Amino acid sequence: MKFSPIFSRAVVFSSLLIWMGGFSVSAWANEPKKAEPVKEEKKFKYVEEPGEEGRGYTYKRVAKEAYEEPKPVPKEEPKPPPKAEAKDAHGKPDAHGKPDDHGKPAEKKKDDGHGGGDHKEPKKEEKKKDDKKKDDGHGGGHGGGHGKEVKKEEPTLSALYESKEIKLDANNRPFKPIARTTKKADYYLCRDIVSTKYRNTVLAEMNTFADRMGLPRAQDMPCMVKIAKADTKFPGAIYLEFYVNDKAAVECMKLGECGSTRLVMLFPKDKTGKQSKDIYRSYVLTDERKFQRGAFCVSPQGQLLGEKNCYVALNPDWLFN
Repeated sequence: MKFSPIFSRAVVFSSLLIWMGGFSVSAWANEPKKAEPVKEEKKFKYVEEPGEEGRGYTYKRVAKEAYEEPKPVPKEEPKPPPKAEAKDAHGKPDAHGKPDDHGKPAEKKKDDGHGGGDHKEPKKEEKKKDDKKKDDGHGGGHGGGHGKEVKKEEPTLSALYESKEIKLDANNRPFKPIARTTKKADYYLCRDIVSTKYRNTVLAEMNTFADRMGLPRAQDMPCMVKIAKADTKFPGAIYLEFYVNDKAAVECMKLGECGSTRLVMLFPKDKTGKQSKDIYRSYVLTDERKFQRGAFCVSPQGQLLGEKNCYVALNPDWLFN
């Protein structure tokens, strides 16, 4: 039986393809398998204690994250006020006998009535445009102000507190509406008022002092800006207040019963803010069940000035210091 040459070529070509396919499959099968990535298990730090046995395991408590305590610094003696620099006499001769440039009157440019000597007359088309701008159909004199939006004036910020830490207006009040009010204070949410960095710094220092006193830590939310009212001990004082749990937050803000106090008073050293905007942090932590109360003063640089409120720490000559 004879086959056509076209049929024999097709048979040879198909057998060649089958042979190459088998070779490639065998080559892929001989390739080494890639090693699977090793998953790192999260390690926990446990409290050094015997623990409780149960179901073949020993259960221990996870250790709390440790914060570095602010280091105390010795009191520095007040520095003498800087001497006023002597003003230079304008117009007096210098070391070479020549008067300085301050005494020379400014030379006035020649004015030929057209705004300068190199004035060029405007073209006819430009003159027509200028005439149209001057006469807008309202008698002129409006200066082309129709249809333009008036720029809004930016709000005046506080001259006493840094806006990068806490944003307040010229009356040292937040730009946000009051979230809750009591007989003694107004409360605002920290969001968009206190920067995240400054809030975390305050919370870390506060929990460090709570660990030292053996008291429960404050939670990060809610965070409230508290402003004392006029008939209180410190009218207008600004505080950042945290709470140990949601129940304590409701009792403190709504009922005014703060058994577990976790707050810091922002204490400006210069009450005018003209010379310095340094804000000291005066902490108060209490616990009515353990009958404990602690006060701590921290400088703007994060240094512990003493276990007392900042007014006493910054006024060493005070009567009861």
